[in-house]
Formats: sequence, structure tokens, C-alpha cells
Amino acid sequence: MPRTSPRPQTQMRRLAPAADLGAKGQRTKDRILDEAEKLMLAKGYDATTIGDITDAADIRRASFYTYFTSKEDVLLTLGADAEAAGIAAATKLAQLTPESTIDDVATWVEEYLKFWDEHGAFIYAAFQAAYAHPELRSWSMKAEVGGARVLAKALVNLRGGVVPDGVDPLVQGLALQSMVERFWYHWRVTGARVRQRAIARSLAQFIWASAHPAE
Repeated sequence: MPRTSPRPQTQMRRLAPAADLGAKGQRTKDRILDEAEKLMLAKGYDATTIGDITDAADIRRASFYTYFTSKEDVLLTLGADAEAAGIAAATKLAQLTPESTIDDVATWVEEYLKFWDEHGAFIYAAFQAAYAHPELRSWSMKAEVGGARVLAKALVNLRGGVVPDGVDPLVQGLALQSMVERFWYHWRVTGARVRQRAIARSLAQFIWASAHPAE
């Protein structure tokens, strides 16, 4: 998922209680989501418990169930924001044209990495949860392919609409999102030592070379 993100509203049934939250309630719900996302990135989805989440959010367990019915429900709620942000981030690359420069691509890379900084924890938690939940796995795959299609269109746009012989744009879209995704994980999560100022330009060079193979 771009990997963009899953589509909880359309692919899986939302489980959270329907409630008209006031300002205080919304702040509490947001705090639960923020802390859950941090925990899932640090510990993984399976190792994160509702107790961990309530302790980190400094609320009672009963309060958790005012906003969510389960840990999976928290994951699906995080997906709603990630979906919109992921599609928006991928679409910005699709707005570039053959007249765009490698600096334009580098600017997009920086913005796309910001998307990962904000939503990467959710995406990795969803990957982990998908192993035990076939429905979630199917949901995740559809979202992943959807994001790849946006990136595939972007590469075709950069080539001026040209698709080289034997090339499947979708394969390139999947490869691009996977490359950025894995780089982000090794950089932000496992702490790979890389030159910070070289990141955007280095990744942009891969994208540029794919869009301009004859140069």
C-alpha cells in the first residue's frame, strides 16, 4: 500500500462506535490514534496491546471502548487518513510533465517521504496484521495496486505518454513504491546511516532514469 493505503470505508466494515464527539472527546480519540501509531511502529501490530495503548494515551481501558471496539478498529481508523494522504502524495508526481526537471522530481521525493514519516507506522502495522486476516490482506493488496497505478501514470507522463516496448507501467509503479517504501524503513526505522542531503536527489535519479532511459 503506496504503497498508498487501504480503503477501510469501502473494503472493510468500520467497527468503531458511532458517536458525536465534542472537542475534548476528539482530542482523546486523536491521542489514542497517535500513541497507537507510535507503538505499532516500535513494537509491531501483534505485540501492541490495548493495554499498551491506554497506558501510553493515559486513559482508562473503559474509555478506549468509547471510541474503538478493538485494536483492529484502531488500525482501520488510521487507514482513513493514510488513504487520502497517500493518493494525494502519489498524484503530485503524476502532475509532472516531460518539461519537468530532476529537481522537480527531487522535490516530489521529499514530499513523498513526508507522507511516509506521517503514515508509515500505520502501513507497516497493516502489513503485519494482514498475515492473520485474509480479508485485510485482500484489502491491502487492492490498495497497493491502486497506488502503483497512480505512480505508473506519473512515469508515463514524465516520458510524454510513451510506453517503451515490453514495459508494463504497473510493474514500474509497483517497483517505485516498493523502492521508496523500503528505503524509508531502513532509514527511519532501522537507522541506516546515509547522507541526509543526498536522499532526495539520489532517489530522484532512479525515477528520472526510468522516465528518460535514452539520456
